[in-house]
Amino acid sequence: MARPPKKPAKSAAKKASSPKPKEKPADLIVSQTEMAEILGVTTRWLRQMVTEGVVPSEGRGRFRISATVRAYATFLKDGTEKKTGSTSMDELRKEKALEIRMNRERKDRDLIAIDEALSTADEIAGIFVAYLSGLPAEITGVPRERQRLNEIIDGGRLRLADRFAEKIEALRTGKEDPDSEAED
Repeated sequence: MARPPKKPAKSAAKKASSPKPKEKPADLIVSQTEMAEILGVTTRWLRQMVTEGVVPSEGRGRFRISATVRAYATFLKDGTEKKTGSTSMDELRKEKALEIRMNRERKDRDLIAIDEALSTADEIAGIFVAYLSGLPAEITGVPRERQRLNEIIDGGRLRLADRFAEKIEALRTGKEDPDSEAED
């Protein structure tokens, strides 16, 4: 009886290298230098981040790409909060920009402190009232006529004083003056 032809024997090298599941690039472990290059940082900075517990290490100078990149992304995302203890650097930037803008407006005299504005308004009102008080003497020398003019001017001064007080209170409190809409 004839034997069927023999199949060629598999080489020992082929038997030893049985097919392994392929590793994903993200699961690869790379050296410190390679990881620093992947992240775009220096090796010194990478060692410091390992020391501070920001990025994980797989042993001395070895890094798993996926875990390290994830940790680095998290660090970038909330790194400002970890470094400064602040929840938002944006708020600080906005406050600083506002302060710079206000200083510029003060310098250009576009922004005036409320105390300065009220002081100036008081001074102007005082000058106006002093002028009004001297009008009767300028207008007439007759005492009876002066008395009548004084009474008219006093009534006007009281109305003006009330109106100035309302305006000053509106400035001081920041509330809208109800009459300001009617005047526009």
